[in-house]
Amino acid sequence: MNKVIVDTSAWIEYFRPHGDAGLKEAIKPLISEVRVLLPGITRMEILRGARSRKEYEMLDDLLRSLIHLPVTEDFWGRLSRFSFDLFRKGIVVPLTDTYIALVAIENNAHLLHRDKHFALIAQETGLEILKV
Repeated sequence: MNKVIVDTSAWIEYFRPHGDAGLKEAIKPLISEVRVLLPGITRMEILRGARSRKEYEMLDDLLRSLIHLPVTEDFWGRLSRFSFDLFRKGIVVPLTDTYIALVAIENNAHLLHRDKHFALIAQETGLEILKV
């Protein structure tokens, strides 16, 4: 059973009251089957976007139930090289996206997203996209 990183772009859609129903149906079993991996940067992006203290606490509780992905000190060197290689291939994307992509690749996880940058990264790397 593959693990999945759900990018912030997909979480935002998931939490929208009238968000993409197919995406919502894809994420629910991933959460219940404990298949969602959470990079720290994604946790931060989600929590900083909370609209109130109450929403922050609710999101924080949900995120605590997911598998957190710490990075080691040597990750930063690999991320630098990964970003450099993408840039030299003409793929200029936010550093946050390169971070999430590399974490997914290194953890053999699929990525569920709603962000055009990941499709560009996947074309040139081993990033596996979960299609919904």
